[in-house]
Amino acid sequence: MEAGVIETSSGFAVDTIQRLGRFVKFLFHLFFQRKFIVHRLVGLSYLMQYALSFYWYFKNYETFKHSFVIWSLPLTGLVQSITAALTFTFLSRTKTDPGYYSDRGTLSYAFIVENSFFSGLLLFQWLYYSDFFYSYINNSIVIDNLIVFLPYILRQLWPKTHFRDSLNNSDKNKTAPNKNFYFIVTMVTKMFYVWAKHYIGYFLNYVRFFDRANPQQIEYIYLLLVFSAFATTISVFLHTLKFKGYIGPRTSYIIYMMSYLSTFYSFIQIRSIFFIHYDLTLYVLIGVILNFQSLYYQHVYQICLLILFNAHKFHMIPSNINHRLFLY
Repeated sequence: MEAGVIETSSGFAVDTIQRLGRFVKFLFHLFFQRKFIVHRLVGLSYLMQYALSFYWYFKNYETFKHSFVIWSLPLTGLVQSITAALTFTFLSRTKTDPGYYSDRGTLSYAFIVENSFFSGLLLFQWLYYSDFFYSYINNSIVIDNLIVFLPYILRQLWPKTHFRDSLNNSDKNKTAPNKNFYFIVTMVTKMFYVWAKHYIGYFLNYVRFFDRANPQQIEYIYLLLVFSAFATTISVFLHTLKFKGYIGPRTSYIIYMMSYLSTFYSFIQIRSIFFIHYDLTLYVLIGVILNFQSLYYQHVYQICLLILFNAHKFHMIPSNINHRLFLY
């Protein structure tokens, strides 16, 4: 009896040591090989900061909002996207299929590069909702207006991939068992991107532009940004794990989807913001409609909002007209 217990305990200990050894080897292969070492170490730094920010947010929000992760996490995300663009130059520069929304093949170089654009927007929003950085951005005028109203004019400086190319290329980039799965999740992601562009991006930036968000709303907006940080940067790491065979393609994409769909939790908590500031909600809705038109109309609309919103902010509109255009 005792011998059996000892043998079982020894077997458990050996199994634990073997598992630990495999885990250490796994970490070494991911982060400490000399090939792509800069990109690997920046990625490791990002994952550690993300874990810390997640812990601080739920443990003590006051600690979180005054901590260095407010600027260091999104900045590291931007640096990580830049190191990726400088590292993976051997990827295809011609295809506009992102390569992410499939279980076969590699990412396109355009997808890697354009990720730096979204990382930059995310960095701006993290800083914009920080009480410390807000005053500096608000006083800058040029940076404030450029990123709040005209980011997608700047977007033309980056390469662009298309969901439709991924869908049209399904026979080549997707295996038969996963073709329907990827069609559904790609369409869901495409719809989310439209929502995110206008309501996570434009709407929340308009709210902050007029300084209309209260502290409780800002707390939930930061939770949204924590989830967005996962969807923007860690999602690419998930693709690496999938590519190396550590996790399955469906598992990888479902985790990615869960990260961006989690942002709706924050919107549910601050849902009143859409009704309290329904003037901004309607202005953004017009932008959503124009999103399906020519880029020219989208850009002209944002330039018009830039002029209109600044005129309102600096009390340049006659009061009898102003109250018809804005709530307050």
